[in-house]
Amino acid sequence: MRKLVALGLFLLGAWAQEVVVYPGFAEVKEPVVLPPSAWVYLAGEKLARMVPGSLRLLGVEEEERLFQGTAVLFRYRGEGRAWLRYLYTGLSGEVFYTLEEGRLTAWARLRLEGEALQAERLALLAGEVNLLEAKALPEAALRTLREAYENPFGLFRYELAPRTLLPGTTEIPFQRAEVAPMRLLRYQGPFRTEASIPLERGYRFKAPFPLAPGALEVVEEGLFLGQGRLPAALAGNLAEVWLGPDLRARLGRAVRLLAQSEKEATYLVETRLENPYAYPVTVLLAETFPQPFRLDFPGANLLPEGYRLELPLKPQEAKTLTYRLTLPR
Repeated sequence: MRKLVALGLFLLGAWAQEVVVYPGFAEVKEPVVLPPSAWVYLAGEKLARMVPGSLRLLGVEEEERLFQGTAVLFRYRGEGRAWLRYLYTGLSGEVFYTLEEGRLTAWARLRLEGEALQAERLALLAGEVNLLEAKALPEAALRTLREAYENPFGLFRYELAPRTLLPGTTEIPFQRAEVAPMRLLRYQGPFRTEASIPLERGYRFKAPFPLAPGALEVVEEGLFLGQGRLPAALAGNLAEVWLGPDLRARLGRAVRLLAQSEKEATYLVETRLENPYAYPVTVLLAETFPQPFRLDFPGANLLPEGYRLELPLKPQEAKTLTYRLTLPR
C-alpha cells in the first residue's frame, strides 16, 4: 500500500489536465500512467467537491474503488496510459458580453474553489446540462445552475487558450467582432389608453459567431447604457437585447369613441411615434387586446391576441398611426 501511495504522489506532481467547464461544475480529465492491477489516488480536499459516482479511470477495466478518507484505491485490469476523470463542483463557468462602440466581445467567467488547475486543453460549454446530484452541490454551484439561461440550441462549446486556473474568479475575452447594431424602441404589452406610454430601448445585430445566452453590457460614446439578457443566437442570425426603459422616448396616444351598442364599442386609436434622437431608430409595437375584439389596422401584422408592427424612424422623425378597435362593453 505504501508503494502505491508513493507512486500516486509521484504521478500527481505536475499533470496537465483537460478541463471542460459547465454552468455549476466542470469535467476534468487527468492523464495518468498506471502500474499493474492497483493504484491509489490522493485526492485531498478536492474529493469533497467531486460529484459522487463521477470519479473513474478511463483506458482500463475497473474492478473496484475503495474510498478511505481523501484517498481512493483503484483495482483494475490493465496498466499504462489512462485518464482519471471526474465532475468537479469547485469550478464553474458562464459567458457574458460587452458591446462597446459597435465592437462585440465574448467573455468567459470561470470561478474556481480549491487548488489550482493546470489546463492544457480548456473549453467552456454554455447551456443546460442535467446533473442528478444537483441537490448535493455547494450553494455557489447551485446558484450558477439556477441562473443558466434557457437555450433553445442545445450546448455552445467555446475553446479557450490553455492556462493555469487559479482560485478565485478569472474573466477571459475569447472572441471579438465588429457589429452594426440597430437601435430599437419597443412597447410590448396589453392595450393602454394613457396619453404617454413609456418605451424600452434595445439593440439588434447579426450574430458574428454563435452566441450562448448571457448578460450583455452596452457602452456608447464612453457612456454606460445598461445591461440586458442576450438570448441564444446562431452565427448569422439576428440577436436582440433590451436594456430597460428609455428616458426620453414615449408613445403619444389618443382614444376616441366612434360608436357603441349594448354589446360593443368601437374606438379610433391614434398613436404618435417620435424619434427624439439624432440617429435612426426602429420602433417595435406588440399590443394585446381583451377577447373578443376586432381590429382594423392596415400595415400591421394581425395576430389572434393583437398585432405586431415594426416601423423605422429617421432622426427627429415623427409618425402617427391610426387604427379602429372594437371591444365588448
